[in-house]
Amino acid sequence: MSDTAIRAPATGLAAMRIGVEFGDADHFADSFARAMARGGELGATLVAALDRGDLSIHLPRVDGPCWNAVPLFHLHRGETPTDADWATTSSILEKLERYR
Repeated sequence: MSDTAIRAPATGLAAMRIGVEFGDADHFADSFARAMARGGELGATLVAALDRGDLSIHLPRVDGPCWNAVPLFHLHRGETPTDADWATTSSILEKLERYR
């Protein structure tokens, strides 16, 4: 992995959901890196489906509108999520879990 690889949190709800959806942290980082490459200048967004809370990576240029999902964080090439991004992600996922 490169220095700008996405590092998923080691613990917490976000880490658990990433493990369920993507496998280990390295698989998630590889998936996000490929998505960022495909997303080009518009980048990629980690999203959670509103009805299930499933995580996926949305590519604005490729996927079009994303009506039934909430964005967790959006990154452009060379960016990595901050601790605040992960805290917000976990908070949103917690709320989605409550209302499922």
